[in-house]
Amino acid sequence: MSSRVGNYHHYSGVLHVHTTESDGTKTLEEVVAIGRQVGLDFIMFTDHMNLTNRDRGKEGMYGNLLAVVGYEHNDLDDNNHYLIFDSPGVYPKDAAVSDYVRVAAADNALGIIAHPDEIRDRMGKYPPYPWTDWSVDGYQGIELWNQMSEWMEKLTPSNKLLMAFSPRKSMVGPTERVLRLWDEISLRRKCAGIASVDAHAFPIKVGPLTVEIFPYKVHFRSLRTYIVLREPMAQDFETARAQLYTAIRECRLYLANLRWGDAAEFQFIAERGGEIITAGERFNSHEGVTLKVSLPAQAEIRMIHNGRTVREALTDHLIYRVVNPGLYRVEAWKGSRGWIFSNHIRVGV
Repeated sequence: MSSRVGNYHHYSGVLHVHTTESDGTKTLEEVVAIGRQVGLDFIMFTDHMNLTNRDRGKEGMYGNLLAVVGYEHNDLDDNNHYLIFDSPGVYPKDAAVSDYVRVAAADNALGIIAHPDEIRDRMGKYPPYPWTDWSVDGYQGIELWNQMSEWMEKLTPSNKLLMAFSPRKSMVGPTERVLRLWDEISLRRKCAGIASVDAHAFPIKVGPLTVEIFPYKVHFRSLRTYIVLREPMAQDFETARAQLYTAIRECRLYLANLRWGDAAEFQFIAERGGEIITAGERFNSHEGVTLKVSLPAQAEIRMIHNGRTVREALTDHLIYRVVNPGLYRVEAWKGSRGWIFSNHIRVGV
């Protein structure tokens, strides 16, 4: 549910959701109903290589829930999966990754790299689908944390039963690999860090039983992406959709695992002379800037500057006076489990 925190309005939702129009197990309407039950503010649908739900006019406001429809593109080797929103249509299936990223950018579509760092063994029924071509540019975001991907990366024959019945217990957080890569890219330009659920609600066989892995409701009670707006989200669909896409492009985001607690009251701001900014925003100079972090509950707060931890504290709030210009972001950990990850505030860069 939406919340007002200081000068900003926070809205939580889920990205990378599949329906029966590709390899999901529920219709868009059924998924939306579940989303409304658990208090989502937005859902971003991404069926594989089709925009059928959009073509049938199923984007819109469902009560207070915003539903938008993009799609998931991949290359001919089934790598380089790319979430594309607001494109004029589905790009050619035989297009190279450099082509669909470039053309999507030219069309002013919103592009997000999906599950970029899968490294599990290619043998078996579910091989990895990594991002392999980092020479391309034009994407607006990266999935830092993909719920289904993390689960699959940790799956072994010996833990399959436990993982099937308690899928959220395996979740730790984004890998160091992808966080380091994201920080490096962000030093050059804005790049949104996203959490995605990759929801399908797959039924799998575990011995004599059939188990639904990550039912939609379980997904929606786990990883969330929060957008931060200066004005409330509109009830008009076109305006609300533009607010959502703009917030992602501008990196006014944070992401959280709700298993470790509600994150709606999280705040990460920079102050200078009475002016306040948040993640995705910028001060021209670092002089006189103070960073402030507030959590809904105590956790280990890590202040990250240009990819390096410069302050750690077990607390529910932290004040950090900026000494050096650069990119600052925050992580909150509950023991060894990642809870909240902000996008960057840019100070003097």
